[in-house]
Amino acid sequence: MRLAFKVLLWCLMPPLLLVAAWVVCNVGWADAAPQPVPAELQPQAVTLAAADNAFFDGQGLQAPEGESPNAWGQRVWRGDVDAAAKRLPLPTGDDWNCNAGKADCLARWRASAAALMVQMNGARTFGERCWALAGKQAWQEPMPVRRERPADAKPYDAMPLPQFAPVSACMRWLQIAAVLAPDAQQAQAAWAQADALLRLFASGAQTLVGQAVAWSWATRQQQLLAQWSAQRPRGYALPSAWMAQMPARLLTPRAWMAAESHWQRETTVDLLGHGEQMFSTDPGPLQAWAGRHHLGYLPELTAQATAAYWLADLRLYGHLQGPALARAVRSQAEPDASWWRYLRWRNTLGQVLVEVGRPAFGRYALRQADLALYQAALELSQQLNAQAPAGRAAWWARQPVEAGIRERLTLDGDALLIRTWRGEMDPAYAAPVRFPLRPS
Repeated sequence: MRLAFKVLLWCLMPPLLLVAAWVVCNVGWADAAPQPVPAELQPQAVTLAAADNAFFDGQGLQAPEGESPNAWGQRVWRGDVDAAAKRLPLPTGDDWNCNAGKADCLARWRASAAALMVQMNGARTFGERCWALAGKQAWQEPMPVRRERPADAKPYDAMPLPQFAPVSACMRWLQIAAVLAPDAQQAQAAWAQADALLRLFASGAQTLVGQAVAWSWATRQQQLLAQWSAQRPRGYALPSAWMAQMPARLLTPRAWMAAESHWQRETTVDLLGHGEQMFSTDPGPLQAWAGRHHLGYLPELTAQATAAYWLADLRLYGHLQGPALARAVRSQAEPDASWWRYLRWRNTLGQVLVEVGRPAFGRYALRQADLALYQAALELSQQLNAQAPAGRAAWWARQPVEAGIRERLTLDGDALLIRTWRGEMDPAYAAPVRFPLRPS
């Protein structure tokens, strides 16, 4: 018995010592010393006075009748408005939310004109705020600042998120108003307001969520304008201002990379606020102890690893756009890696959190690179509309389109088709995007 016990003890000693050594290297005292955040990863600071910042007008679009949208939006951002507070309703429905990438929204909106007008007439205050918002001069999206965590908070409840659904409804309002306008002058005015709102928003969006919303708006607006101009009489041309390139900050990843790096630093710290519930909402004794000591999760090391990755990516392709951005991102894509690659002796769980989400960001960069394809398609569709249908193929073959873009555009009868880079990584977007031309 004694011999068996000694043999068992000697067999268990190495793994027990290994576990003990790992614990010693993965509790709070094993964390690294804080380091300053690299200047390149600092998000854009807000320099506008809150009353002049259209961001807060956007956050307050659903303020009750009689309230100032800007003042209400500031209160929403500070967390001073109860979630159950009364708000103006937003127009909704399948027709209202028509996706220009999958349907002829102009035809659908005209077919549903009566129902859409009933919605818009019942929400006149919201519509008036949309027109006013499009006329604002400046938009600067602030970075979320951690609030005090309520006792019953869910994960990340301490991190406020901007509300973009009301602003998106405004964009849709202006587009539908243009399509259903009773005359060409009113249609032109509504399209101009939609373009102004898009460019206002794009000029100051900096978070990944904010920029992704702007990418979606830009591509949908360009498709709608192509559908609109294809139905105009021959000789009609879109105003050049509507076809101007989007603001540079929307075309390159630098802004959202810095903002996303900041967001991840904040959420890294926020995780510590879960205490005993860090690993489970109903922790057992061992889980509670591990949560108190954030076992395997060292916040400073996690933040430094995250910053190192973002800094490398930012320097590699943070200032690129279009085909150059797509090439850089695709060259960095790696096949699915084994989980063994994610494991580290020190800060084991923190490193897994850092590594596991990285591949997804390449998809966002490719989606951003696609903006160059949509921009080129809108410009070329207007030039093709001016050509006689029989001569379009010959005209298209002679055009000096930028390398990297031409091979992604195809003239197919009365349409110009785009094969997006995003579609290569996401099967849901693999189908070509159609920019209609004036019918033969």
